[in-house]
Formats: sequence, structure tokens, C-alpha cells
Amino acid sequence: MTAKKTVRIAFVDDDENLLSSHRRNFGRLRPDWEGVFLNDPIAARDAIIADADISAVILDIHMPGMTGLELAAELRAARKDLLILMLTGYADLQSALLAVNELGVFRFYPKPTLLETMLDDIDTEIKSRLGQSEDTLPTEFLDLFELGVIAVDENLNILHLNSQGADVVRRSSLVKSGSQGRLIIDPNPEGLAGFLTPSGKTVPRSHQSFSLERDGEKLSLLIRRVPKKADSKQSFMIILVDPTQQRAPAIDDLMDLFGLTRSEAKLTQKLAEGLALDQAAELVGISHSSARTYLKTIFSKTGVNRQPQLMKTVLSSIPSLR
Repeated sequence: MTAKKTVRIAFVDDDENLLSSHRRNFGRLRPDWEGVFLNDPIAARDAIIADADISAVILDIHMPGMTGLELAAELRAARKDLLILMLTGYADLQSALLAVNELGVFRFYPKPTLLETMLDDIDTEIKSRLGQSEDTLPTEFLDLFELGVIAVDENLNILHLNSQGADVVRRSSLVKSGSQGRLIIDPNPEGLAGFLTPSGKTVPRSHQSFSLERDGEKLSLLIRRVPKKADSKQSFMIILVDPTQQRAPAIDDLMDLFGLTRSEAKLTQKLAEGLALDQAAELVGISHSSARTYLKTIFSKTGVNRQPQLMKTVLSSIPSLR
């Protein structure tokens, strides 16, 4: 009788502290599995390609020498059967769409995510594959961040949605799926059409947020334009956010999404907490004059021109993810 083949998982991350944490917990959570822990993506590529017994790999999207997306592309070219999971940040959602469509990445997770969660998902998928005779695409799209995520084209035809997005569409009266698979947004936000299909003289904005409200129900949409290839159609990521459940965003999230410096992000975070500009400046450790200068730059980067608009944009755009 042939012994049951153990599951062999590779972890690739340049963060030694995180790798050490995974190494400590892996044996406790899956004593019958084997783990391979690698901190160099280039060496990891060679090791994983050479080891056909590795069933799954968990990658960090940001690594020196070779990014997680680059590594995933090379691994996918060599190993069609490999389960690829990726740790990523909120600002990488547009990369997530590319990776799922073109690289077959199985699942994305925010940092930090419990190791047990990732291993449970790997276990479920491996068992599912054992019961199937043909390859299948992931059954869920971008089940990450506990946010509703919907990918659409410029006509709002739904290309993908994750389970949280599907749940919002089912229960909300503000966003619905039409009979032809088109996303219906009601009331239709002013400026949405111009964002999706800007005039030829307008430089397309990378992102824009919209607020929906009717009969006491509220929903915010952050729409990010996905960079496209010359021969491909334009697509967008729509992130659905309940503003009543939001709190001031993390500094790193503000830096990632709006391109703010750390000092600008700190000031923006304090303003989002409801502080006046002089109070926020004092807590950040800058003069009121410097705060006014920072605010002008923040306005420019976020596409607004008044402080109330800034707070609305920030609070409706970025859930606390880290």
C-alpha cells in the first residue's frame, strides 16, 4: 500500500521575522505537512521549480531583487499545477486583478493574515482538486480584506466579483446586478460616466470615490482604473465600503493609495479623526504654517480643494486594513 504523500509548502518572504513566525507555527498547525522557508526570491524560484513535491507557495508581493508578481509569473510558466498565494497591501488591488487573470494566483491576503487561514484554504483547495479530473479556475475572486470587490469594464459589465462583493450586490438597494450581468448603480453618481470614459483631452484619473445614499442606506465606492495593455480593454476595480463602519485609515494606506509622504499621511490621518488643522499640526509635530503648506499638497494629490471633501474622500476610500 502506497503511503499518503505529504503536502509540501514553500514560504517566500524577505522579512525574516515573518518567516520565523511561520516556521514556529507551521509545525503546530500542520504537523503532517512539510515547510520550506526561503528569504531570497531568486533562489526560491530555482528551488521551487526543481522540487515537484512543493504543492503551494505563499509569496510576499514586495521583495528586493524580484517582486512577488515576477516570481509568480516564472513559477506559473514552469509549474502549471502550483497553488500560488500572495501577501499584499491594499494599494496592490490593481496588481491582484492582473495576477488572477494572467498568472492564476489562487488567493490574495492582506498583511497580517493568520497562517492558519492560509493553510486552511490550501487544504480545502488541494482536497477539491483531488476530487476533480480537470483544472478549474478559483471559485472565488479576490476574497481578501473583508471588502466587497467588483471588477468591471467601462460599460460597468461585471467581469469578476469576490464573495463579499456578491453579498453586497444581493442585499443592497444601491448596487445591483442587471439581467445582462451589468452593474446597476442607483442613484447614478454625478461624474461617474466622465471618470469611466473621459474625453480625449482629459487625462484619466487613476481613482475616484463616490458616495451613494438613499432612504438612510449609505455606500461608498472607490473606483480604481486598472492599467491596460495597448491591445486590451479598460477595466476598473470597484471597492464597496460602508462608511458607517469606517475609522481613520492607517498611515501606510494613505501613502500607498494617494502617494502621500509620511508626514502628509500623518497629518491627513489626524484630520480624518476630526481634529482641526492646528490641533493636527501640533500632534504631528509641525508648525501651523507647515501644516497649511502640507494641506495644499494633500489636496493636489487627492484631487480635492476643501478640507470637508478631503475627509469624505479619505474616510470613504480606505478601510483600516493593516
